[in-house]
Amino acid sequence: MDAAPSPTGSPSRRPLWFALGAVGVLLIVALIVVLVVWRGGAATPSSDGTAAGGRATPTATADPVPVSSAVPDPAAGPRPTSCDEIYSPDMLATFTQTHSLNPAWTETAEAATRMGTLDPDLSALIESADHLSCVWADPEGGSGSGLVTNVVFVTAEQSTAARERLTAMGQTCYDELEGLRCVIETDTDGDGVAGESHFLRDGIWLATSFVNAGPDGYTHDIVATIWAGE
Repeated sequence: MDAAPSPTGSPSRRPLWFALGAVGVLLIVALIVVLVVWRGGAATPSSDGTAAGGRATPTATADPVPVSSAVPDPAAGPRPTSCDEIYSPDMLATFTQTHSLNPAWTETAEAATRMGTLDPDLSALIESADHLSCVWADPEGGSGSGLVTNVVFVTAEQSTAARERLTAMGQTCYDELEGLRCVIETDTDGDGVAGESHFLRDGIWLATSFVNAGPDGYTHDIVATIWAGE
């Protein structure tokens, strides 16, 4: 290979070219160092999720789910809006032979007339929750025969409170129809039978109080109708 030609130009300008060359070399070296440090730091996250040098690094954490959508609604299942929706046609036909459903006088009667229990603690729990009241009574007024069912839409906490109170009252409770059934029945001094029937399942509480009324299979009919097809 041919030898490189000798540099030309004025000897007085050589120090300037050397100085400029030295500055250029220093700039290139500095740029290389910056690039190496920046790239190396970005690729090496620290234990707290930030890169060396303070740069945050992406994480695989998904966006947070809003609390309102993360908590399931305990009453997201069946939700009847009228008393006609909780009975089968056969039960309606049977009961209407002797009683009327929600006669006008029950709308203005004392609150106890529309409660599916005589217990004040359970009554307060029913009143505090969204509920549907279905009253079977004499269309002419109060009599010695009638029945009330409250369809109560309860939270998990309210359902637990109802279960604990029913147990404390000494009601007989047992598993039935994929839920919990509690029953108590007493004589009314030879004038008939009175009692209560309670059923809890999937955020619904069926609270029933009766006096000399209630066809056989009454609660079973409500359960089969509300949870039809499940």
